[in-house]
Amino acid sequence: NNQRYQYSTLSSNFASEQAKMTSRWHEKKAKKAEEQALRDEEEARNAIDFEGTLNKDISEMAMGGGDEELFEKKLSKEEKKALAKAKREAKKKAKGKSKKGNDAEDEKRKVDLASALENAKLANAENTGIDTGIDSAASDKLAQEGTICTFATSRKGVDPRSRDINVTNFTLQHMGSVMLDETEIVLNHGNRYGLIGRNGCGKSTFLKALGARAVPIPSGIDIFHLKEEIEASDTVTAIEAVMSVDEERMKLEKQAEDLNHLLGEITENPEGDEDGEEKTVEEQQEEIMDALNMVYERLDGLDADTAEVRARTILKGLGFTHEMQGKLTKDFSGGWRMRVSLARALLLQPVCLLLDEPTNHLDMEAVIWLEDYLSKWNKILLLVSHSQDFLNNVCTHMIHFTNRKKLVSYDGNYDQFCKTKGEKEENQMKQYKWEQDQIKSMKEYIARFGHGTSKNAKQAQSKEKVLEKMVRAGLTEKPDEEKPLNFKFRDPGHLPPPVLAFHDVKFGYPNCEPLYANLSFGVDLDSRVALVGPNGAGKTTLVKLMAGELQPTLGDIRPHGHLKLGRFTQHFVDVLDLSLTPLEFFEREYPNDPREEQRKYLGRFGVSGKMQVQKMDELSDGQKSRVVFAKLGRDVPHILLLDEPTNHLDMESIDALAKAVNEFEGGLVLVSHDMRLISQVAQEIWICDHKTVAPYKGDIQNFKMDMRAQMGIDGEMKGKLRGDASVIKKEEGKKEEGAKPKKKAENPSVETKKVTTSSTTEKPPVAASAPAPAPAPKKAGGYVPPHLRAKAGGGASTSAAPRGSYVPPHLRK
Repeated sequence: NNQRYQYSTLSSNFASEQAKMTSRWHEKKAKKAEEQALRDEEEARNAIDFEGTLNKDISEMAMGGGDEELFEKKLSKEEKKALAKAKREAKKKAKGKSKKGNDAEDEKRKVDLASALENAKLANAENTGIDTGIDSAASDKLAQEGTICTFATSRKGVDPRSRDINVTNFTLQHMGSVMLDETEIVLNHGNRYGLIGRNGCGKSTFLKALGARAVPIPSGIDIFHLKEEIEASDTVTAIEAVMSVDEERMKLEKQAEDLNHLLGEITENPEGDEDGEEKTVEEQQEEIMDALNMVYERLDGLDADTAEVRARTILKGLGFTHEMQGKLTKDFSGGWRMRVSLARALLLQPVCLLLDEPTNHLDMEAVIWLEDYLSKWNKILLLVSHSQDFLNNVCTHMIHFTNRKKLVSYDGNYDQFCKTKGEKEENQMKQYKWEQDQIKSMKEYIARFGHGTSKNAKQAQSKEKVLEKMVRAGLTEKPDEEKPLNFKFRDPGHLPPPVLAFHDVKFGYPNCEPLYANLSFGVDLDSRVALVGPNGAGKTTLVKLMAGELQPTLGDIRPHGHLKLGRFTQHFVDVLDLSLTPLEFFEREYPNDPREEQRKYLGRFGVSGKMQVQKMDELSDGQKSRVVFAKLGRDVPHILLLDEPTNHLDMESIDALAKAVNEFEGGLVLVSHDMRLISQVAQEIWICDHKTVAPYKGDIQNFKMDMRAQMGIDGEMKGKLRGDASVIKKEEGKKEEGAKPKKKAENPSVETKKVTTSSTTEKPPVAASAPAPAPAPKKAGGYVPPHLRAKAGGGASTSAAPRGSYVPPHLRK
């Protein structure tokens, strides 16, 4: 019984203790739940307040505000200086330390110091604010003209001290048409870029957008875009127009003078800012010296001491004699005023120079000088040119404006670009074919064994996974195969010589010196002649005499009775009605031709698709010139008279034109500064100078080397053409047929009077047989051609000058 009692007592005690523990646990749990509820309620209330505040802040930030409420604003240097100045003034007033008579001078000195430093920093792109690098006003004006640029931007803006241009996700639209889509612009300091692409792809529009600073460009990079000729003025001479562009030099010199004056004042009177809390005298002096160094570095880069000498040197290189440099700009033609604009750009020496077809208005001497000058450009150069030789000798990098609306960069000049691009496309095509073969094989296997319970079903499923993985990783795109152009001039039929003969022709414009005297030569259907010489010598005038547009002062020009000439001029746009489409223009000119035939004929010259039904005033200059060539071919001329036909054509069009001319059964007279085209089509070179026309003993490569030597431009390979395969094949063909010209050189009737070249089979002998023609000039009344003048004077060594050297007119004295 005692045991039962003890057990019951223990059980009751345990039950009571357990009940007490349970109640305490419940109380504790209830207390925690209450505390958690209070915390949740407070957090919910705070979350509601924070969400409202956050939404308000986000709304204000979206409208351009809110930064001051979220974060404490970081003061710029200028704001810190202003705040320190205000503190100093307040401190002076509180302590009563204002000095009589010196307050006005101290205040003026401080204001001058702040303004001068600010101007120096702005001029050298050292401002600390966010720099977007975009000229908003110019961008808006560009947008009104139909050109819109979009790109990725950074919240920090662009670094104003950067010397490179980097833009990502760049898209360019013009008149609603996308020209570039999500591409990158990378222009590094010290590189010279050549921009190439098909006619009408948007190269000039792209340069215009860069020149207007419609993309993020660091403010420390100044840009000069050569886009128009200098304005004609009756008060400004050529040299003055070039010197006036150097406004930056005068502005920097004024800033340097102001900074030096302030530095002297601080050195003489250092007490003015000793009580300041922000800047000591030493710190101010150091800041002024930093600004001075930046100004002087820029002045050194501009060569301010030699500005006028450099301006005259540049003008001389571009063909201006000393007398021409003093002429008013209104007395120059548009081409010469464009040279003045080019001289302004070269004198200014901007960090980024943009040139769009800079050789269009230059003669061969000026092209060679500009080529040498730009090859030493040590900043950023981006140029559009369709002269392969010019690109080879100037550019260090090439940018290809592809048909996929991307910009693809390549290292090296144009020849290296062609080689690299060819290898890249070849490897890409191999990879593309391999992937397509693999895909075809796997799809066939999956289609055959992908269903059922056979052993191969698992392999088919595995191949299906591999195929999906290949697609996810991205397949190789098929390389672009650009549709080749097929220029063609139809056979005009045979005309017996003489087809076009000049007999003792003399010509001069009214009240001017005669351009030509005693011209006697002939052009037949097998002639392939290139006219070279300085600007103003009369190359275009000679073409006009051949075309019958001008009549000789004396003498006789006798064309064949059935002769039909086809002429391409530098002002080819005058032939077109720009209010019509190419198709409408052809329908008006040739109403009897079927519409489908007209479409095919235009397409042969690269005018295809919607370009045929687009107004010609909306086409690029290269596309307009194709329309003119299509008309020229449709007219079926006997002799082509081409005056600077490559000015606006792209590389593919120039190659197509050269091929068409070589296959043409008629004659050719070519005026061009494009040595690549001359090397491809010309069999004779005639020099227009000294009131006469004389054949040159050699090819265009030797002519260029002679000019470089006379102009004092050194370099082992600079004077040699680095043409494409067509030039190399032509040179090999000349080597193989080298024996034939030597036999023809024995014909004593090769030269009569000034030029009596009636056919290409009687072309001037090559330099190897030069001793034979020595007595020929005596038959022409004592006239000595330029290529024989050195030998006639005696003392010229054949090793130093294997052929007669051509001397440009501005170097003859």
